Amino acid sequence: MYSELLIAMVAQVSTNAMAHSMEDVEASLNEKERYAQFVDQPAPEFDLTGVDGNTLALADLNGKTVVLNFLYTRCTEACPLHMNLIRQLQTGVEEEGLSEEVVFITIATDREDVAGTRRNMRAYGENFDLNPRNWQFLYRARMEPPELTPELAKAYGVQFRDTGEGVQVHGVVTHVIDPEGQMRARFHGLKFKPEHLVTYLTAIAKGPNAAADDGFWGRLHGRIEELLQSE
Repeated sequence: MYSELLIAMVAQVSTNAMAHSMEDVEASLNEKERYAQFVDQPAPEFDLTGVDGNTLALADLNGKTVVLNFLYTRCTEACPLHMNLIRQLQTGVEEEGLSEEVVFITIATDREDVAGTRRNMRAYGENFDLNPRNWQFLYRARMEPPELTPELAKAYGVQFRDTGEGVQVHGVVTHVIDPEGQMRARFHGLKFKPEHLVTYLTAIAKGPNAAADDGFWGRLHGRIEELLQSE
C-alpha cells in the first residue's frame, strides 16, 4: 500500500514540478519580496565605455541575462551600500553556477571629469572585490556630453539630480534584463533580499522549473511527511 502511495505521490509531484512558468515564479516572489516590480518592456539601448577604454553596447549582451544598476561614484551613502548588494548578488550567481549566463553592468552617472570618475570606478571594483569575469563598470567617453548617463538612467526610470553642492540626489534600483533585451524586473532600494533576485535570475537563465521553491525532492519529502503524520 505504501509503495503504491509513494508512486502516486512521485507522479503528482513530478507533474507539479513541470507546471512552473515565469508568471508562477513572479507570483511566488511577489508574495515574499515587497521591493520587486516585474515588467515586460524593451530595455533602453546604450553604447558606453569601460574603465579599460573598450566600448560595450546592450546589443553586445544578447543571449545574456543582465543585472544593471546606476551609481554616482562620488556618493558616500547609498551607492556603496548598493554596490555591496551587487557583490552579494554576484556571489549568489557564482554559487548557482550562472557566471556564464549572467552579467553585471554598473553605469556611472557622474557629470564631473572623466579621469576622476574612472579612478573612482576602479576603486569601487577593488574595494568590493567585484569579479571582472562577469562585471563591467561603464561610463561616457571624454568627448561625450556629461548628461549622457544621467539621461540614460532617466530612461530606465531612475533620476539623478545635481544639488549644486557636488552631490546627486537619486533613487536606487537594480534592473534585470533578459537575454532578448527585455526589461523583466526592477528591485527597488537597498532592503530586498539578494537570494530572491538570484532566484529570479535562475528562472530566466535555466528556466522557471529551476527556481521552484523547494525543488522536486523537497516537495516529495514534504508529502511523505504529511502522509506519515496522518497515519
